[in-house]
Amino acid sequence: QRSPRIEACGRKPRRSVGLPPLAARRTVPQPGTSRSKKAMAMRALLVSLLPGLAAAQTCTKRIRVGTFGDSNPEALAIMTDWLNDCWTSPTTTSSTVCAECWTFYRQSSGIYSIQKLDSGDLDMALLGSTPYAASAARRGALQAVAMAHIKGSAEALITREQFTEPKQLSNETWKATIAVPKTSTTHYVALAVIANAGMDLTDVNLVFMSPDEIKAAWDDGTIDGACIWGTTMQYMEANGGRAMVDATTVAQWEYVTGNVLAASNEFIASHPSLVKKLVTAFEQTRYDYTQSAAATKLDTGNWGTSGDYNEIVTEFSYLQEYLGSASISNDDRDATKKAVEKFEYLSVDDQLPDSNGKYAEEYYDLPKMTQNSAYFFYEQKVLAEDPSAKICSDDFAKTCESNADCAGGGTCGDPAPYYDGNYYKTALQELSDSDYQTLLAADTAGPIVDGEFDLGKTASVQEKDGSTCTGGTLSAGQTIYDGSGSTAAYAPDQNCEWKFTSSTYVTIDITKLMSETPDDGLEFYNKDGDLLAAFTGRWDPINLPEVRSPTAGGQVTARWVTNSYDENAIGVLEDVGFEATSSSIGSAPNTNCAAGTSGASCEYAYCLGVVTKQASGTQQSIKATTEDKYAPNSRCGWRIETTSYVELEFTQLAIENGFDFVKIYAGGTAPTGFSLTDPATEPKLLYAATGSTPPSPLLFEGDVFVTFESDGLGNTAVGATDNGGFELKYRSLPTSSTIKDNCDGDWTPPIKNCALDHCTGTQKRDGVHGHGSFSSSSGKSAADATDYPAMTTCRWEFEVSPGFTGLSFKALVWDVEASGALTSTTDAVKIYNNDEDGTLVGTLKGGDDPAEWEFEYTATSGKFVAVFESDLNNPVPKKGFDLMYAGMYGTSAGMLGGFCSGDWPCVEGECDGGTCKTPSKKGSNEVPGYVIAMIVVMCVLLLGLAVFLYFYRKKMKAKSKAQKAIISEQQEELQNFRDSVVGMRAVVKAAAPG
Repeated sequence: QRSPRIEACGRKPRRSVGLPPLAARRTVPQPGTSRSKKAMAMRALLVSLLPGLAAAQTCTKRIRVGTFGDSNPEALAIMTDWLNDCWTSPTTTSSTVCAECWTFYRQSSGIYSIQKLDSGDLDMALLGSTPYAASAARRGALQAVAMAHIKGSAEALITREQFTEPKQLSNETWKATIAVPKTSTTHYVALAVIANAGMDLTDVNLVFMSPDEIKAAWDDGTIDGACIWGTTMQYMEANGGRAMVDATTVAQWEYVTGNVLAASNEFIASHPSLVKKLVTAFEQTRYDYTQSAAATKLDTGNWGTSGDYNEIVTEFSYLQEYLGSASISNDDRDATKKAVEKFEYLSVDDQLPDSNGKYAEEYYDLPKMTQNSAYFFYEQKVLAEDPSAKICSDDFAKTCESNADCAGGGTCGDPAPYYDGNYYKTALQELSDSDYQTLLAADTAGPIVDGEFDLGKTASVQEKDGSTCTGGTLSAGQTIYDGSGSTAAYAPDQNCEWKFTSSTYVTIDITKLMSETPDDGLEFYNKDGDLLAAFTGRWDPINLPEVRSPTAGGQVTARWVTNSYDENAIGVLEDVGFEATSSSIGSAPNTNCAAGTSGASCEYAYCLGVVTKQASGTQQSIKATTEDKYAPNSRCGWRIETTSYVELEFTQLAIENGFDFVKIYAGGTAPTGFSLTDPATEPKLLYAATGSTPPSPLLFEGDVFVTFESDGLGNTAVGATDNGGFELKYRSLPTSSTIKDNCDGDWTPPIKNCALDHCTGTQKRDGVHGHGSFSSSSGKSAADATDYPAMTTCRWEFEVSPGFTGLSFKALVWDVEASGALTSTTDAVKIYNNDEDGTLVGTLKGGDDPAEWEFEYTATSGKFVAVFESDLNNPVPKKGFDLMYAGMYGTSAGMLGGFCSGDWPCVEGECDGGTCKTPSKKGSNEVPGYVIAMIVVMCVLLLGLAVFLYFYRKKMKAKSKAQKAIISEQQEELQNFRDSVVGMRAVVKAAAPG
């Protein structure tokens, strides 16, 4: 019996736009025959036989393996049914008994493989080194068991032909849209290209798509490029694309990528021999390929374009395309041969360290590659937690700063031993040369792989049979199912609803659920439209709880939803889809289940669906689970009703940081995903919690709706000391209670107390104001903060006069993360006119110096919204910001005529009444026109008078000088006369007789 797992589709199903899923029975004739014609000729017969074949097969052990559509040698082990150990029953010749049933499920991206390994939907999987690194950093319950290859030129950034270098993907007015499968090796390559070009995440539109979606978007012209692999890469190159940068080039920048074979921890512990069996088979196919290199280079032999092995790999790589085609094209054979050659295949010795712990090449060191990849993902905001953080030697899940943090007596140190220990090398170490170093043509049974490699063996491929589900209104007592046959794939893009009615209570028993997580699954709703339960994944029905309507005379609506992707199972096929039986029952479900349990009889140890609670003066609890870890893909909601105020207190919080969230919304309306019909208007988000640091108690006015959603991996907080999950205690407080003052002035906050140290939700400033301020902190300045939280969104709605021509912003505190040489961030404050659907007025980014901005705009209204969004982490703690804003009448704040205050001083003039004015004038700077005219006239008169006085004075000075000259001459003549008289007297006196 498998342990209970996947509960609740974690999000709205994606609607893929790629090729429709196809599948069929693939046949492989004996060597030397015309494989394609025989394969296609037998298809109809084989498909018709599948239901009977499945019914006659008995499996002792089922092994589920995830794989890609890559062109690799291991496709031979998958397509030839080499691993399945089956024989005809000695008692019933029409029955087949299998000791082992190997089924391979094709995955669209490694992000889904790691989730399915962690949850138990898959036992082993081929996946990219970077999804594996993400899983290791997030403490997923899986380990690498082998390294398949280095990517080489097998994946690349493909762009439109006009682009020749990364810098051309962005300019001041435009940026390219580049698609990648999320967390994949190509996601990693794309980020490396962006970082190496000196760009960051804000310079391009990076969107997440599956390979099929990328192909469709390329044809539609909605993307400018994609970082991708396999047949999608080949398709883009053949239809107007060019390889700008491939993985080989990126590896030279020390961003190495490859593929690993991984297995769940549970499967490694329980079935080490089966792990070794798959490792051996894959190694033998790669050994055959590398040993045939000389012949392949000459395009001869089994791996040449026309070779039998290359044809099998072509069938595998183009599986979906050829399910409806008559024959394999030579172009595809040639493309497959070239694709296989692009990888660098590692020998067993290459994958293992020597006695000194060294690898043959540094880039073969998988533990080091894993840690480096994880840290780069952390820098590029794919991971929330720092993978380089110190950990306890006795508990690798526990982060620490010193030995004192390691309660078990371990030491606090580098996490490298964890990454090395997460590489399960035993299967490789136990292999001897004779176990796998045999050419496939000379293969014999044993010693590890029981059967002989035989091209005549054929692996079944699951295909849809054309049937679809049909909804309707039914009375309780009937059975519903997805519509597919027992071994056929269920139909894609389904959204079927069945409404069950009863005069008593409607009960639903799910007798089969085999769906592709996280998008395909079952949902159940009560008569009011509230979600009762949601499930996705591969289940043992015994672990599924009973679903029952909460009221008598009620109804239950069942909904089956699928996306466009089909995993195209290969091997011993399973009966997929769902089946559920309804019935009427007289007893009501237990509505008093203990916190963390659910189901009609409280038999399920996890939260489930939407529950309405009535708050009282006594604290009550809601929880995610009563187990050590909460369920993956959880979707739970609690409507908490009150007649006054409701207080919420986190007594436990240990959920995966940045991926799993507890959210609190205003009012009793269920947000999208929690009701049969989406709300006309989404309820206002008040608060969101993630990680392991609980906030102080929160106080809200009126009803609240609490949700908990998790993705498919992790199910605890990295480094947390408690079990995974959360507990939230709630109670009602009367209006007469002492409510703390509003800590945000004239902003209307969503939280009534000031206990929080950071902004949250949406705040509004009523009325029209010419200026104002807001902060990433709450109740204090950002200068006093430590680090603003990750994955937070804060909104401030304000209004200024429509007559303003722009907005000025000044940061009193501006400590927001900025992109660096390797670190890329999207943290920013964005200003929109009207709302987020309106015009983007400006973006305030970290690193701007000085932290002052002004934006001109042509606004249809004076309403604005400022939105602060933070990404997954701050590698270096950041305090946040305190921002002021002011409207402009064409004059910037701080300049003459502009706004000013004590916090926003004038650059010119002095601040007088909130306006910068010249120092000599008080009051208004607005001078009437007649005053100006009078001043001008007076200035002209004064100037004329000054000129007149100047010339008059000059004339008088000249006249005075002339008069002085005449007087001087007269005085001189007089003096001369006097002197002559004195002389005469002297002569007369001398001549007179004595």
